Amino acid sequence: MTSIVCAIVLVAWSGWVLAQTHPTSPPSRLPALPQQRLPLLLLSIALFTTHASPQSENDMSRMATVQSLVESGSFVIDRTNFVETSDKVFVNGHFYSDKPPMPAILGAAVYLPLYQMGITLHEGRSLAYYLITLMTVKIFWFFGTLAFFQTLKFTGLDAEKRLLAALILGAGSLFFSWSGTFNNHELAGAFLSIGFYFLLKARYEASRARNVGFAGFFLSLAGTADMPTGVFYALFLLYSVRDRDLRPAIPFYVGSLALTILPALSINYAIHGSIVPVQIVSSYFEYPGSYWLTSSQKLSGTGLNDPGFVVEYAAQALLGPNGFLIYNPFLLIALWGLIRELHPARPFLYEAIVVCLGSFALMAYYFLTTSNYGGWSYSVRWFVPLLPFLFFFLYPYLATYQDKHPNVFRAVFCVSIIIAIVGSINPWSHTDDHSAFIYNILEFKRDLDAAMNHWLPQ
Repeated sequence: MTSIVCAIVLVAWSGWVLAQTHPTSPPSRLPALPQQRLPLLLLSIALFTTHASPQSENDMSRMATVQSLVESGSFVIDRTNFVETSDKVFVNGHFYSDKPPMPAILGAAVYLPLYQMGITLHEGRSLAYYLITLMTVKIFWFFGTLAFFQTLKFTGLDAEKRLLAALILGAGSLFFSWSGTFNNHELAGAFLSIGFYFLLKARYEASRARNVGFAGFFLSLAGTADMPTGVFYALFLLYSVRDRDLRPAIPFYVGSLALTILPALSINYAIHGSIVPVQIVSSYFEYPGSYWLTSSQKLSGTGLNDPGFVVEYAAQALLGPNGFLIYNPFLLIALWGLIRELHPARPFLYEAIVVCLGSFALMAYYFLTTSNYGGWSYSVRWFVPLLPFLFFFLYPYLATYQDKHPNVFRAVFCVSIIIAIVGSINPWSHTDDHSAFIYNILEFKRDLDAAMNHWLPQ
């Protein structure tokens, strides 16, 4: 019933925020500053919108590593409660998760004290899963959204409009939908958001070396959580080389990479004697009973699609029944802002160039090497890390929306909130027979009927 509470909290708060930001509302009606209201809002949402059980083979695989690291001190998942997941590889006689290890290491850091207190992971609902997800994925959703709010101050937007922008990202997009389950895409998006904040802080404020170092750390951390997002680390390195004020701080940017990439490479080497990630070695998926031996779907990243398929696949991924643009209504406005920024007179020209190139590279990678739209998921989960970057370019629209069709904004905002809430019901939505939106509504109805039958007298 988490989704019911989620809906009540989000709708009530969203209505209140919209009422407070009405053009005719006097400033004295505001009970607190936006920077005070936003953390309280996010914390209240976080507590009630975090799932308490794995909902897919994907997060079962990650939980297997978390459990094994704490309970066995190993990345081998043979003896965990989640070893039956199909998302695993077989290396030298043992099973390992096929997921990047960094999110699981974060989860293990949370699980260790819980395990010592007797709060253990197991199949189905568990307090351990809830707390691990809350203190990793959800807490970085919290900080990623706050960083996005702070980043927008460099655009000149007032605090109330930055609050609206933060709610668009944090409560009205797939960035919210994916924040309640243990996954790497949400973490990567939050890391990118935080890294981008520090980079702009270095550009506009003092302490450039420190801020550039923090930017490099979080941007590279995103790459260890979700490898294709590493393209932004490389592009922002070039961005820093171009900027004469940031150039002296580049050693701090590059040096921070050692804190993230070296541990990731070391783990890969410890597992199979190579720094190559295990998930791109196709032979490791070829073991008796492997899902991939009988599946019609090919492994991601192991081959290239035909050009004709790529065009159709990309169109469906962006504008189909589960299309990324459809499930994030404000993206169309953000893309308009991004394109508008590609002009020498605009203040964020080079940031726009990086976001364009990085987004194109990340999407092209998936369009060229995959064929299943992210599998069972609410829209295309692979593109979630792009949202903080893309929504940054809403700022020209938000600066003038009250003068140009404010009711249209409110309508799109409410639709976005609804889509995001429905996604939070089950981000790992089964999309074989329905769109993800319809499937989640049907799942919610089934859960509601079951709860009513359980609690109401027959």
